[in-house]
Amino acid sequence: MLTVSKIGPGDVPPDAEQVMIPMRDGVRLAADVYLAGAADPAGARPNAVVLVRLPYDKNGVYCFMPVISRYFLARGYHVVVQDVRGKYRSEGATEFGLHEADDGCDTIQWITGQPWCDGDVVMWGDSYYGYTTIAAAIGGHPALKAVAPRVTGSQLSMTLEYGDGTRDVEQTARKFYFASHYVDADRYEWAPDWSRRPLRAAFEEFFEQLGKRSPNFDAEFTGESRFVPPPVKALLESRPVPVLYTIGWFDNCAVWSWHDVRALSREPEWAERLYLRLEAIDHENYWLGHAPVAPRDDHASAPAALERMLPRYLDPAIEFFDAVLGRSGDLAALPRVRYEVCHGGWGESDAWPPPQASGLEYYLSADPVPALTAEAPPQESPLRWTHDPSDPVPSAGANPFASLFDRSDLSSIGRREDVLRFTGPAVGEDTDLLGTVTLLLRLTAPAGAHVHTRLLDVTPDGGAFLVAKGQIRLDVPLSGEEAVVDLQNIAYRLRAGHRLALDIMGSDFPEYVTECPAGADPWSGPPGEPVTREITLGGSRPSCLRIGRWQPEQLRRARERRGGGS
Repeated sequence: MLTVSKIGPGDVPPDAEQVMIPMRDGVRLAADVYLAGAADPAGARPNAVVLVRLPYDKNGVYCFMPVISRYFLARGYHVVVQDVRGKYRSEGATEFGLHEADDGCDTIQWITGQPWCDGDVVMWGDSYYGYTTIAAAIGGHPALKAVAPRVTGSQLSMTLEYGDGTRDVEQTARKFYFASHYVDADRYEWAPDWSRRPLRAAFEEFFEQLGKRSPNFDAEFTGESRFVPPPVKALLESRPVPVLYTIGWFDNCAVWSWHDVRALSREPEWAERLYLRLEAIDHENYWLGHAPVAPRDDHASAPAALERMLPRYLDPAIEFFDAVLGRSGDLAALPRVRYEVCHGGWGESDAWPPPQASGLEYYLSADPVPALTAEAPPQESPLRWTHDPSDPVPSAGANPFASLFDRSDLSSIGRREDVLRFTGPAVGEDTDLLGTVTLLLRLTAPAGAHVHTRLLDVTPDGGAFLVAKGQIRLDVPLSGEEAVVDLQNIAYRLRAGHRLALDIMGSDFPEYVTECPAGADPWSGPPGEPVTREITLGGSRPSCLRIGRWQPEQLRRARERRGGGS
């Protein structure tokens, strides 16, 4: 029998006043109001307001909103923290992402009608509650002066299609999220058995034991889901506001952050208001400098670690908001990009990639052994691997959202027969790898094949640690043609004596769904006999890895060569 824990709402703290804010359709959403510098709300001076809208309980321990609110209060902001529609104390149906633009707009309208608001509202948040900041910007309320979304994007959790016959491989986290956070107003903690086939079987057991279902989960299989997140196009067409995106180098949701940033960078009115902060963190805000995380550094359970984390976590947004609102500093004086070099320090730039981006190109050579080389191999020697869905390549850690918590040594993965590992020479001195990471692969593979790639830091003693990753699903067969794999971006110090390596394989499970027979669905299809696939790397020109100043337009052109767009 599954172990399931139900997590309901926490207690409203004594320094907050809970209010029920009406939306345009009459549904009321619960919010905590924290007023700076006033024991009595009637005596609060008008001030700017930080709004946070989240589905994880405004009073729960997971997101520690009371602690965050007090930090903003100490910097002179009033704070409103709201449970989104259908979650915890808020009314309405529990529907993922459906109402956030309108509800955000209506909440801002209510705030601006309060005597303690001076007419200025800013929004901050991580993940889904970072997505609600973007949705509110799409809602277009004129009082919204700036947003600071972290580790998120406008198409959060969607499988992106690239128009060139490839798309992202589906992450298992989306459906698991619906079966944990979007069953009803509460949250359910449980661990699916990913060895079950089809994948949906473990979820059906959970729903049967719970005695209720997630309409959001079920809608994934009926084609009736009303949730289509506002695409980045809707953001581009909305009123531009200053925006500070924080992106984690090890965040499993960074693909959606970069998708937004690349699109916004191409639009002049948004580009001039776009600021980036690039950190060596994962989705749960664990930091590379603490990886793997000792129990004392687990900010979810250690108050002292949480207090140490807050300045790094919140000060960049406060500095940004202060500059936007004219409280202190000058927005024009802030660097457009601040980036943390993994195992190094911080850099600043007017754009990303920075002018000092690497400009490196490595060729994938097969002779005499798989290697990353500076010179193109004199002749192409094809390499092959066989993907067996009954024995998938394991994912890098237990929790894809907290990859730095238990940062794994992946050296043994390279010894698998279904993994091609290309290793470069040891560097003689510390070398900073900066910029976009793009892999151009010559592949022979059937439609439906998955290709997963990992860029690795190989230590002098043979350990191998993740630097970046990317993956694609082929919607069309390839016969030696070029496929583009976007590993997004890095700022990484390869220390003296270390080597760069690249793994190519057909699976990364359970973080991503595995392949299945043509026309079948790994979630619902019959278990059947596993169908293996042979994939060949090699073609008329060598495959290559590029690190540096490749711009989004160049990535788009590479895809357009195969008939696609951005």
